Amino acid sequence: MGNEWEGEEAELEAAITRILRSSSRKRLVVAGPGTGKTRLFRRILEPADSGPDRLLVLTFNRSLSEDLEAELDGLARVHTLHSYCLGLLYRHSRLRGPLSPTFRCLPGFASLVKDDWKVMNDGKEAPQFVGEMRSLSEENHIPFYLQRGAYYDAVDFDDSVYRVYECLACGAGVSEQYDLVLVDEYQDFNRLEAAFIDVMGRRSRLIVVGDDDQALYSQLRGSSWDYIRSLHQSGEYEKFELPFCMRCPKVIVDAVGDVIARAQCLGNLEGRIRKPYRHFPPEKGADSEMYPKIAVVETSVQRKDANYMGRYISQQIAQIPSGEIEAAVKGRYPPALVIANNPYREQIISHLEDTGISVDSKRELQDKLNREQGLAILKEDPASNLGWRVILCLDAPDFAAVAIVRTANGEQRLVDILPCDFRSQVLSDVAAYEPPADGSKHGWQHVAEGGLPRVKVTTFEGAKGLSAQHVFIAGFHDLELPRDPRAIQDLEICRFIVGLTRTRKRCSLIYTRHFGNKWMRPSTFISWIDTSRLERVRVNADYWKL
Repeated sequence: MGNEWEGEEAELEAAITRILRSSSRKRLVVAGPGTGKTRLFRRILEPADSGPDRLLVLTFNRSLSEDLEAELDGLARVHTLHSYCLGLLYRHSRLRGPLSPTFRCLPGFASLVKDDWKVMNDGKEAPQFVGEMRSLSEENHIPFYLQRGAYYDAVDFDDSVYRVYECLACGAGVSEQYDLVLVDEYQDFNRLEAAFIDVMGRRSRLIVVGDDDQALYSQLRGSSWDYIRSLHQSGEYEKFELPFCMRCPKVIVDAVGDVIARAQCLGNLEGRIRKPYRHFPPEKGADSEMYPKIAVVETSVQRKDANYMGRYISQQIAQIPSGEIEAAVKGRYPPALVIANNPYREQIISHLEDTGISVDSKRELQDKLNREQGLAILKEDPASNLGWRVILCLDAPDFAAVAIVRTANGEQRLVDILPCDFRSQVLSDVAAYEPPADGSKHGWQHVAEGGLPRVKVTTFEGAKGLSAQHVFIAGFHDLELPRDPRAIQDLEICRFIVGLTRTRKRCSLIYTRHFGNKWMRPSTFISWIDTSRLERVRVNADYWKL
């Protein structure tokens, strides 16, 4: 008996083979959500003659980097772009410039520099230093930032990339050379990061992978789909596609097609890269038969004492088959993913935890300063300008501004300027401070103690790089997503596509009719999906009596 899906399997293999056999120095792979990028990376890296130190994979955020590192199992060096540039600064004195070999990377350091500007400029609002770096602004205030970085012997994430790029771009340093650099999630790179990849391409072969339909970070970090679209149109890169979605059941793939078609009909997604995005029956046929519909769930009310969203999601999680939970644990992804913003997010988390479900709701990046950071730095170096500056920021004594102004020329140590009684009190706190023991385990723990499945609760942006057996998009209303149904933004369409395509089995879109004292309307995006793909569920007082 012949293989029922032989044509699809042959088409997929042909698409991958074209990428593998290309001799181009620069290749661009446009790959939609769930189209098998990690498998492609393994196929590219496994036959490489050079060792892993000659192969580099760069991606967007830490969770993606950790997942790729685990999946690629030593085939290449895997870094976020920020961590790679930090390593370059530590390894190469010419790139490091005035920083010492033991400089610190302190998330949130940029906020200290902005405070310094304000007190040194009579309270004037500080420039957007990080924004100027990300956009490579020609007229900028970055020299002030770099000078303060040298004084404190510290960097934040963005300026670590900026320092390296500026040095390489002007020829003051030479980029490291690799046999191959693989760049993932390129659509989430900003102008600075895209320019850095261009510099790397001078000495190393490049494979850039991304999808403009999944670009979510333009409002958060200056990224833009323009950069991947520009590569696609430049003629500088040989272009390839991965045609099949191997993550989602057919109803999700078809719904994405509905959304894109409707968006373009309304004049949205102008300049979008056309790409195939099709169901892959050999891998998702059984799931497509088992889960043929997207659930559209309407709750009659949502409030703390009638937490129907949380209650419904808890009920559905309890019904996830054990085999699906076991597959999620083995695959290192959560059985359930809840995508929600506040105020619904905290109410949902509260109910899930009250019912004994282990919830992971931590954010990707914590960049707020805390006093313990300053104490820890001073524990290692009692004269550290950075350590004392963090303490001044958090303690906010009335002499702080005067002390900071006196450091403007960069010649006086901050510790020598501070009043003796304040200095003595802080050093007493430092002596008593004991850094917490690092008992954290590396990686994602999908099952909590007692064997209960862990649920990930996050935002649309936090969902990037994630997938789950069952996905719940909660709080799905007009005036929220989209903000204005009469003027829908491309970014909002991308958020919806990303949310839908986290799904491995079933997706539920949840809205309420009544929140607090407000009447709510379901998201216009629901009407963009063919009704034949939807299953309506009404959750009211009678629902719980069934």
